[in-house]
Formats: sequence, C-alpha cells, structure tokens
Amino acid sequence: MKRKLFMIMGMAGFLAFGLILRGAQASEMDILLQKLVEKNVLTAGEAQQIATETKEEVRKQNAKGTNEMIPSWVQTVKLKGDFRARYQMDKAQHSNIERSRGRIRLRLGVEAKANDKLLVGVGLATGLSDGSTDASRSTNATLEKGFSKKPIALDYAYATYTPFSWASVTAGKMKNPLWEPMDMVWDTDINPEGFAVQLTKTINPQLDVFATGADFILKEISTEDNDPNMAILQAGFKYAVTDFISVKSAISYYSTSNVKGVLMDGTAGTNTTATLAGSTDTGLKYGYDAIFPVTEISFKDPLKAVPYLNQVNIPYLAFFGEYITNPQVITKKNQTGHMFGVKFGTEKPANFGEWKLTYNFTKLEKDAVLDILPDSDRYGGKTGINSHEAILEFALSKNTGLSFDYYRGKKLAPEISAAEAQVYQLDWNVKF
Repeated sequence: MKRKLFMIMGMAGFLAFGLILRGAQASEMDILLQKLVEKNVLTAGEAQQIATETKEEVRKQNAKGTNEMIPSWVQTVKLKGDFRARYQMDKAQHSNIERSRGRIRLRLGVEAKANDKLLVGVGLATGLSDGSTDASRSTNATLEKGFSKKPIALDYAYATYTPFSWASVTAGKMKNPLWEPMDMVWDTDINPEGFAVQLTKTINPQLDVFATGADFILKEISTEDNDPNMAILQAGFKYAVTDFISVKSAISYYSTSNVKGVLMDGTAGTNTTATLAGSTDTGLKYGYDAIFPVTEISFKDPLKAVPYLNQVNIPYLAFFGEYITNPQVITKKNQTGHMFGVKFGTEKPANFGEWKLTYNFTKLEKDAVLDILPDSDRYGGKTGINSHEAILEFALSKNTGLSFDYYRGKKLAPEISAAEAQVYQLDWNVKF
C-alpha cells in the first residue's frame, strides 16, 4: 500500500513538473494517466483525482505568481484584446453624398506587474499617428487600397504605482482615468498623455467616494517652454440608495494653460479662432476652464413592482445626464453643452439573447470644450452641434456580440451648412 502511495505521489509530482516546465496540454496529461490506469498502476478514480488536483495547484500557483518553475514576471503578465468588423454608412443631406465603408479594429494589450505595487501597461491598435482628427479619436482601419497593409500605432503605454489600496499614480499615455457616463466630452478612443492621481475610499457598504487629479499634455512646442496643457480635478461618489437603486455622480473642473493663440493637432475646426495681436498667426480665441458635473441613476429590475409589467424582464435601467460650461467664452450661446439619455436591458450583455438599448441627445455649443475631444462619430467630432444617438447591443455568446449605432445630428444655427448628417454603424465585436 505504501509503495503504491509513493508511486502515486511521485507520478503526481512528475506530471505537475511536466505541466509547469514544458507547458503540457491537458490532453497530454490525460493520455499519461490513462496509460497508468491501463497498466493497473492507478485506478480510474485515482487518475481523475490526480488530474484535478494537479491542474488546480498549477492554476493557483500561476495566479499567485509563486510558481518557481516560471519567472515571476511571466506569471503576472495578462494578454487581452478585441477585434471589431464594421459596416458604416455616412449620409450628408446638404450634399446628397452617401459613403459606405468596411472597417476593422484590432486592439492588443499587455499588463505586467513589476512588483506588488507597480503595474505596467502597453497597448497596440489599428489607427493613425499623423496628428489628424482621426489620430487620437479613432482606432478604425478602412478596408481599401488594393488589400494594403493597415497601420498599427501605440495606443497606450503607462506605469501605475499603488502605494496604498486607496491611492495610485499613473504616468505615460494612459487609459482615461476620468469617469463620464457617456461621451459628450471624451471620445472613448482617446488615451490622454501626462500623469494622474486617483483616490478611492469605501465609507460604508452603501457609499464609495473617489477623486482624480490629472495634468494632460495637449501639445509640445519645441521653440517655447509654455506647452499647452490641461489640468483636471474630479470628485465624486457612488451611493446605494436601496438594494435596487444607486446614484453615481461627479463634478470636474478643467483648466487649460497656454492654449489661447494655438491651433491644436486633431482639431475639428469648430472652436472660435482669432488673429493674434501684432501677428498674422491664427489660434484659439479662448481658454477652456470648464465646470463639468455628471450623474447617473440606475435601477435593478425596475418593472418588478409595476402592475401588469412585472413579467417583462428588464434587469437594468439607468438615466444619465452631463452638463458643461466654459465661463471664459464671452458669447453665452457658445459656452455650454449638455447631454441626457437612458440605458435599459442587461447592463453588460454577455449571454445569447441578452441586449441593451441606449439613447442620448447632445447639444454642444461651439466653445464649450476643445474640439479635439468629443466623439468623432457625432457629426465628425465637431462642436456647435446637436445630435441624437441610439445604440442597440445584442450578445451572441460569451465574448462576442453585435451592435448597431445610429447618429443623427446637425450644426447649430446660424451656421450655413446646418443640414442633417447621419451615420449608421453595424459592428461584430469579439473579445479575447
């Protein structure tokens, strides 16, 4: 009996070593165990137990980064990405132009822990790096030019230091650390550059608070020391009113430096410009020191208590609103923006048949925000517009689904070309 026990333990160790050192596939391990069962060294039950325990132990060691056979930095590396195939049609009413395009997006990211407190992230994506409007606000590659190769750009590269569980510092080209319910101000493809400090604290089971301070570099001017930049302070909270109702809200203050008299890279060309005194150069007329409050109120199973509708399965409902004002703008009709909307369905569709519908209306006046920031699909990323948007998401299975996005917008009066522009997007999304 002891001999058999030693044989089983030794074989388990051998299999674990082989799985760790050589990266053996589960099928190879199963074949070895099956041979031992055939030779009556192990019973079928013992083989199954060894396989289960060995795989679980290796999984735990890799997750903890304690597997001595594999370098610790390898054990902490996380590789992730997504692919999107899109059909897009743009319609401009004033010119009667319709444009159809096939587009793809590929994003690949790596995260690794240098130590327990330091995380490094690097991401690549399809897209441009030429300073154009699409360079920072789009990761699409259009299918064109005789099967030509598509450009890949550095999407982000940052390091995050977390000295305490409630505080972190990030530097580099980073994922946006600011919270916004939708995208009135920030296109979701923008990864800002500079540094940010984030603080989070759970006050009690119902209340979480957070704060972010950031300084983002907008442009580098080689002949001067005063580079345009944007400093931001955001403070907010999330409060569970009941088990079914929660509120998340934040207010931000944006302060720009050295932007007056400068033309930004990636501009949509809609902010007010002026000729500088004593010069022939043209640049932005105003600074952008904005106040930006946002709120989202969400409900779980909102129809359960409604007579005659409690059989309708709507697990999630949320209303959101955003408002921004830039007091530096002299003309009041050009200084504000607002968005309001609703989301309902499944909060994050993941299983076949789950869906979510989102609608928002946006009015963004000419100088409410820098026109390098808003959603590039909403009237070309311009300011001085209003827009309706509807998004339908439908899950096909785990990590894949379809979405349909529709924009309808126009310029605010008294712009000459105030006719409508529409965008239709049908996407197949795959995460891996």
